[in-house]
Amino acid sequence: MAAPGGIILEPNEKVILATRPLFLWEPLVLLDIALIVLALYFSSVGVPALTIACLVVFIVLTLWIFVRWVPWSAKWFVLTDRRVISRWGVVNRNQSALLLDRVQDASIARPFPLSLIRDYGVLRLESAGYHSEERITEGLHELAMTHATAFYRALTDAQTPNA
Repeated sequence: MAAPGGIILEPNEKVILATRPLFLWEPLVLLDIALIVLALYFSSVGVPALTIACLVVFIVLTLWIFVRWVPWSAKWFVLTDRRVISRWGVVNRNQSALLLDRVQDASIARPFPLSLIRDYGVLRLESAGYHSEERITEGLHELAMTHATAFYRALTDAQTPNA
């Protein structure tokens, strides 16, 4: 698997899995399309107040989707054969990494009903070392992501490669 754009890898480091946080933009886009269809319908039957209301809601929803989508599209959680990497930020891009050797505990929480959608879950990592809490809170303490079960399995497999 190839690394998402902008991820800085070490030489010979292999990406095992890459995933993102959950963002259900598809239903919102369908709602946006329905608003345009309603606006066209109301304009054809001669109801200008409802046409304007649908267009205003369409514009607000489109802007909200765009404002939420841009940071989501820049956020990645990447598991390599050596590290867990988190990348975020649109203008100021940030990357935080946690060596697999430093992970002391990994647990997964799958809240219902979101866990039914794209295998959503929250992976909690605890690391060893001085100032570890400060280091892993920069994007690597709780990873709320899609494909969480696959990420957790791949993480535990990467931690015990000879087992």
